[in-house]
Amino acid sequence: MSTSKSSKMERWIILFVVALVGGIITKLPYIKDSYYSALTTAMGITNTQFAFLLTAYGIMNTIVYIPGGFLADRFSPKLLVVISCFGTGLAGIWYSFLPPYPYLVAIHAAFGITTVFTFWAAMVKITNNLGSGDEQGKMFGLLEGGRGLIGTLVALGSVWVFERFANEVMGVRGIIMYYSIAMMVAGVLSIIFIKDPAKIGTVEDDGTKQKWSDFKIVMKIPRVWLCGIVVACNYTAVILFGYITPYLTEVYGLSNSGAAVLGIFRSYVLMFAASMLAGAIADKMKSVIRFWCYGYVGMAVFSFVYLLIPANRSLLWIVVINFILHGMFLLAVKALYFAPIDEMYIDKKLAGTASGIISIVGYAPEMFAYTLAGSLMDNNPGVKGFNMIFIATGIFSIIGIIGVIILKKSNDSYGKMLAEKHQ
Repeated sequence: MSTSKSSKMERWIILFVVALVGGIITKLPYIKDSYYSALTTAMGITNTQFAFLLTAYGIMNTIVYIPGGFLADRFSPKLLVVISCFGTGLAGIWYSFLPPYPYLVAIHAAFGITTVFTFWAAMVKITNNLGSGDEQGKMFGLLEGGRGLIGTLVALGSVWVFERFANEVMGVRGIIMYYSIAMMVAGVLSIIFIKDPAKIGTVEDDGTKQKWSDFKIVMKIPRVWLCGIVVACNYTAVILFGYITPYLTEVYGLSNSGAAVLGIFRSYVLMFAASMLAGAIADKMKSVIRFWCYGYVGMAVFSFVYLLIPANRSLLWIVVINFILHGMFLLAVKALYFAPIDEMYIDKKLAGTASGIISIVGYAPEMFAYTLAGSLMDNNPGVKGFNMIFIATGIFSIIGIIGVIILKKSNDSYGKMLAEKHQ
């Protein structure tokens, strides 16, 4: 692919704005990650009621992943991103008034529409179309790393806003309004800088809209569903990886402040570094699927290493090193969930539909992984419970290895068939 210097700069600007939107847009539905206690107090609801808000959001997400892919392939991805920004911002402004509980449920369901249905596949499609087939690792690595970095900076800004208010209720309203305004600003930047794929000059587009028959073709491609299963194995392992923090405090005596630092390091620094490296290495290897083979092997190896380290406080540093190495492999694979779309011979015009299928299968572990971890810990108290989690992480990593090998063989066979067909 050859592009002028100006068009290359244009691509990076578009990618930055998309990463900016992606880094902010889920802050409102997941605001509990930083302000759980303050939120429950401000809204006057129970833990169970709060959990149902997230359930409502999760259910809506599951329902709209595939239709959202259809939407992104049928309509302007730029328009969908703009609608997502202003829709999320408006829902957030309503949220900031802390209305009665039934309305809070409706708001979280609405977040499912604006952050997934109109946004998720559109984000994937724009990113996919910003680069050629051999640049997908770099593009999605930069997207994921950028989302993490921007999300961190915006979250730090919310702390400053929260501390400006005299009480928790006003502080909560302030940070919700802060995120809502941030979404509006992101919407304005999207209007100014984002362009639809056909107008960027990096892809060919005959201007025709996709038909329902095109989408049915994608939904019948086994490689796309298999890719979703492979993603689900990693996503399950990523969820279980979150239990490393209590493991370090309860088994190795790490202080709560030390655990908090490692938690921030895992969520932001490690994610950014892993995303950047993953994109560069995958493009160097000229195959995201091949990169995944090595990634899943690393995931499996370092999952089981935890079992070999004695529960001795003096060995904490070894566990932390393993934590970093394990996290690098886990998050490197996570950064490239949608990067293989081109490699699987999916037309760029149908990248939205493909991402919808991968998403609904890949993110399905949210419905069982947390329950699995809780059950393992409750039924196996202490070190044994954590070891069971590491074993489960290793098992899912091994299943991922098998899935990637099957995906690679299937993809290679299809590529060979296409080559023979065009001879």
